[in-house]
Amino acid sequence: MSNFLFVVFLLIIPILWSKLSNLQRQVHELKSEVERLQSGSSVDANRFAINASSVQNASSFSSSTSTDSFPQSGFDMNTELDQELLAMVRGGNKIQAIKKLREARSLSLKEAKDYVEALDR
Repeated sequence: MSNFLFVVFLLIIPILWSKLSNLQRQVHELKSEVERLQSGSSVDANRFAINASSVQNASSFSSSTSTDSFPQSGFDMNTELDQELLAMVRGGNKIQAIKKLREARSLSLKEAKDYVEALDR
């Protein structure tokens, strides 16, 4: 019986060693990613900051009576994505527009919903 346990132990050691080294590698990668994000040199962090300000601009303007004119609040309707989202919303596909925006700009559900609703005002 002790020989059996010894063999099982010997078989488990390489598996556990492999798992441990994999976890250590993942922890190292996560630490590097956190340091990169904290340093502010991340393109993704900068993109999120730009998107967050766009959402604030989009949700800050008041509703307009004309569907073709947009208020002068710094909101840019010239982007292809915004035009596509607006077409989706006007076509009755608001949920799909929110999903598309979340995927394209990595926004939270609330941010994307607010942005899409502001587009249709």
